[in-house]
Amino acid sequence: MNLICLDDDPRMEPALRRFAVRLGHAVRFHTAAASFKTDVQARSPDLIVLDLELGQENGIDIIHWLAQAQTRAPLILLSGHGDDLLDTARRIARASGIEVLGVVSKGRIVRDLPPLLARGRCESAPAVPVPVPVPVPTPTQAAGAQLLTVGDLARCIREDRIEPYFQPIVEPGDGRLRGAEVLARLRLPSGRVLGPAAFIPLAESAGLLMALSESLFAGVLRLKPQLMPLKLGFLSVNLSAAALDHDRAIALVRGLLAGLQDCCRLAVEMTETAAMADSPPARDLTARISLLGASLSMDDFGTGYSSIRALTELPFDTLKIDLSFVSEMFDSAKAQTVLRAIVTLGHSLGLKVVAEGVETEAQRRFLIETGADLAQGFLFGRPMDIAALTRAYGPAVVEARVGLPA
Repeated sequence: MNLICLDDDPRMEPALRRFAVRLGHAVRFHTAAASFKTDVQARSPDLIVLDLELGQENGIDIIHWLAQAQTRAPLILLSGHGDDLLDTARRIARASGIEVLGVVSKGRIVRDLPPLLARGRCESAPAVPVPVPVPVPTPTQAAGAQLLTVGDLARCIREDRIEPYFQPIVEPGDGRLRGAEVLARLRLPSGRVLGPAAFIPLAESAGLLMALSESLFAGVLRLKPQLMPLKLGFLSVNLSAAALDHDRAIALVRGLLAGLQDCCRLAVEMTETAAMADSPPARDLTARISLLGASLSMDDFGTGYSSIRALTELPFDTLKIDLSFVSEMFDSAKAQTVLRAIVTLGHSLGLKVVAEGVETEAQRRFLIETGADLAQGFLFGRPMDIAALTRAYGPAVVEARVGLPA
């Protein structure tokens, strides 16, 4: 059997050859995507061993290339990022019409790879990708939207009038600042500041959401000198369903990671609508973001039918409980039971759990009792500009405030 491997770590080659040669397989090993592609096109392999972490062009990109090239060889996927990412990548490959023989975590490669190689060549179905429609968000009307036309909004974006506001995310027990969620505000030429309901739906319907996000994230990076003294553990940013088919979204995340690398970690929040597990664009985007090194949070957990499935199939590491569960926690014993169950579910899956919409001391105490890791809401601070965040949580206020460990 002719086996071809793409892994940018040359130390993998001796181990792979040792396993394969014992089974009578010929091995072609590549550390660069370009030579791998040339080889695949010149000599069709019987089996492909693919590492997901390849630098600029990652394993997800290679999977899509193999699908476009209609490669018939099955895959064995390797990763050091853990089982969640491997499972997501396997679903991406299968949705693209590529058979996956198995997945192997690099920490278990000695145990798990030889049995897969020993299975020999498997019959694979022709790799013809099935077109999947990308969901398009329905334009909605928001209060205040009549203040702006599409032209007004486009001009405001060009003039850098999209301003980042920050809502604190804290430890519920002692209120220490751990991170902040980045939220967009629009400052009109008059000086009036508009909330998201006045312009986000318009941006979505007009196809301006990515341009707006680029302006917002550029504003965050300009504020880096003011963010540094806060010693944040992380900043959370939001991606909507409209970003799922945009390579620009990956470029945005990559730029933020590079700009914030000596300041804090980056967490990308996706709503249940954006993170539908049966959506190939969602699987693709979450896998790419995870490979870049950002953490992934499921926002508004519990408000849609697909959330449980998405948690099991996509590589999330944080769960954000929708504020409706927090606001209704004292409505009934059942509401409290559901909230406890969500926290338990998150922890059993190895996820950090963040409670949104915390407004009262009673809610805070209940969340401490249930074991929620972090909390966010008006009790700890409304969305605020960087000056207000510094006044509320800067080193001059509480010297011991630090962020999440790196």
